[in-house]
Amino acid sequence: MVDYLRQPTLTRGRRVAKRLQEMTDHRSGIGLLFLITGREQRKHKIVISRFPTDTAILADEDAQNLTVQFLERVFMKSASSYKAVVYEDTSLQAEFWTGKAVDRQITSRVIELSEYWIFHFLDSNFRVTAAAGTRRLGAALRNAAKKSDDLNVKREIAAAVTLAGGLKGKNTSIREFEDQFGLSVAAKDAINTELRSPASADERFRFDFDEFNKQVGYRSLELDNGALMMAQSAEFDHIFHQEVLDKEGRSVRISTEGKVVSEKLRKAQ
Repeated sequence: MVDYLRQPTLTRGRRVAKRLQEMTDHRSGIGLLFLITGREQRKHKIVISRFPTDTAILADEDAQNLTVQFLERVFMKSASSYKAVVYEDTSLQAEFWTGKAVDRQITSRVIELSEYWIFHFLDSNFRVTAAAGTRRLGAALRNAAKKSDDLNVKREIAAAVTLAGGLKGKNTSIREFEDQFGLSVAAKDAINTELRSPASADERFRFDFDEFNKQVGYRSLELDNGALMMAQSAEFDHIFHQEVLDKEGRSVRISTEGKVVSEKLRKAQ
């Protein structure tokens, strides 16, 4: 792509198209590739877009007949079916290029971008690393649960942390995390308040389960009688059985079973 930016010839453009052909997962079939380069002030820019083939019907009418033909491999510029990315930077060799990508050929709400398009064909990655993004999410969840005075918010966040293991290795953002686990507006507000900027809620990253456990690996529950229960977040609800004793759900009976392996005393906080 850098070679193409230096000298946008048909031969160099074919090399980009050949790379896409080798990297595609073949779900989209044959496509038409557009490469557009230019300058905006000091920045070099390249736009890469791909439109899939479609089918069409050609009808020719004369005074006595109607001839209908079924055409295959027709390229149609569609606002609802394409892949595109734009990259920009000031240098062709001394900088990290940044860009934005969209994939309108994906219909699943779970998958927003084809992995081969970003990670293989474009040899790119999210600007926020897996560790940094997961660390930011974990810290926001931990601090929100700690600072909130709303017991329901604390419970929602704890439940989301318990189920978060299912995201291992998947691409997400803090906002998607909140939506996926159906957090209430109050819980979302508590989490988003802990972020440095509102924009960071939409930055995508790959969920790193090990890093997540470093941030919120343990969950604790404190009762008004002084009892304190603690266990790994993912196992907490399996270790401790909770029985609700009143309609408001504020009084509970908690039980667990196991062998005593250690007993410690510690200073009061």
